[in-house]
Amino acid sequence: MAIKYKFSSAAMVVIGNELLSGRTREGNGHLAAQRLFEQGCVLREVAIIPDNHAVIVATVRRLRQVADAVITSGGIGPTHDDITMEAIAAALDVALLEHGDTVQLMRDHYGADLLNDGRRRMARLPAGATPILCSKSIAPGAALDGVFVLAGVPAIFASQLEAILPQFGGDPIIRCEVPFHCFESSFYRQLGAIQQKFPQLEIGSYPKLCAGDPHGAIAISGRDAQLLERAKMAVNMMLREL
Repeated sequence: MAIKYKFSSAAMVVIGNELLSGRTREGNGHLAAQRLFEQGCVLREVAIIPDNHAVIVATVRRLRQVADAVITSGGIGPTHDDITMEAIAAALDVALLEHGDTVQLMRDHYGADLLNDGRRRMARLPAGATPILCSKSIAPGAALDGVFVLAGVPAIFASQLEAILPQFGGDPIIRCEVPFHCFESSFYRQLGAIQQKFPQLEIGSYPKLCAGDPHGAIAISGRDAQLLERAKMAVNMMLREL
């Protein structure tokens, strides 16, 4: 019997002023794209936005109309700029509440004397949310109504992502690449014609170097292995005939 996944498409919101200023290189969206692709889940959009309550609320609400699920990254720590949980609660029209079981986990982990107000801030979740637990942090993410709130710290994000991935997927997506050693401009018409012939597939050309030694690869992806093989043959024939 085929596995039925709850979410076959996703969108992602990456939150942080440090990303928009260039202080921090964004990598969580790239990791999510890779892992979701491997699951057969289509990632429809990645939005990188600031630590701004109104922007987070508006973006999450918009992306809920775009995909089955929304994954967020960043802004769930203990400091004043960690406003994601509060914004997600607002986006879903629920209260932000201290989660009793999470408080107890933190108390057991840190001890009552070291469970300060900053740590308790990380125990606040949207009402009705399920904590997302992982091996890299005692502070949880949160899942509610197809919105998954994950940490921004890459190691914690990766661990929390693995915890939720079994809920995402679909029929496997296959990808192959055909290398080329010429200018893209020499085959743009032919490649466009191949794409029109195989509308069920995604075909893209990705150069690595244009001047001097032009080369790169044409990537073909889709769910139909036979169709993909036919498109690959067409691309190879196109390149041989240049």
